[in-house]
Amino acid sequence: MTTHPITPVSPRWLYALAVLTVLFTLPLLFLGAGVTSHGVGMVDPKGFRPPWEIVNGLIENSGFAWRLEYGHRTFGFLVGICSIALAVGCFFFDSRPWVGWLAFVALAMICAQGALGIFRVDYNALYGRTFALVHGVFAQLVFAVLVCLASVLSPSVAEEADEPVSPSVRNWSIALALLVFLQLILGGLVRHREDLLGPRGHLLGAFLVVGAVVWLLKVMRETGDGDRFTVQRISLMAFLTLQIWLGIESWLARFYTPYADLPQLAPLPMHAEWIRTAHYLIGTLIFATSVSVVLIAHRSLAVDTNAEAMPSAKLEGLA
Repeated sequence: MTTHPITPVSPRWLYALAVLTVLFTLPLLFLGAGVTSHGVGMVDPKGFRPPWEIVNGLIENSGFAWRLEYGHRTFGFLVGICSIALAVGCFFFDSRPWVGWLAFVALAMICAQGALGIFRVDYNALYGRTFALVHGVFAQLVFAVLVCLASVLSPSVAEEADEPVSPSVRNWSIALALLVFLQLILGGLVRHREDLLGPRGHLLGAFLVVGAVVWLLKVMRETGDGDRFTVQRISLMAFLTLQIWLGIESWLARFYTPYADLPQLAPLPMHAEWIRTAHYLIGTLIFATSVSVVLIAHRSLAVDTNAEAMPSAKLEGLA
């Protein structure tokens, strides 16, 4: 009996390109959040500049605010170039048609994100920080899609076990992803709006997210599905622990009143702007991790459904 090696559904260089795109997106998100945290989103009143002008701006000694904004735009161009190559590569070199379409969806979302960044500057006088809020929240969706795309392009995907994940894990993974995204929206209101809903809702949402993460981990352990999500479980626990600390420090730094005659807990003597920036980035990583759990859980369900359909199709052919 001769065994033939399994033909990979995707070349390894395509997976490497997807990982590179995700890695370029991390500083893009961090610098973009830093622009908001330092309040320098309007340092350049022109929403779009060609790449050569941005490079010249980085080379020139134009100050911290300009370097932060232009660094953000530089990584935006790098992510855009990588996403174009990734979409073309997935469409022509991956044997699964839906992966190619997913890559083009990611490219379309990146283009929309770039347009939102331009609108945020060009229409600031008319709409204030509305586009900045949408730009910051939509970036987290884009990052989650890029992480999912890198996951399905991983060479280990074809070697995974095809046993389905329990329904409770699938349902709670969706609930967690929705709760985290709602928490991100409320966090955006805290960063961009001066209203009562954002801080109160974001504080309440933090307790709900912590409870949902703990409960999902508990369900994974009880159902025996924990081994399928080892990386995600460790990531969720690490990110959540760090996020709680960053959230407390961000809250103290924002609402601490130095000269108030009442007992207060003082924030750490650190740059509060970078604390808030890191808080945004870790929140994005938690959301991307929760979405990857949803993807893995429901991918196994789809594989199991196809496996059940194949024998019946063969029987119909024999009839």
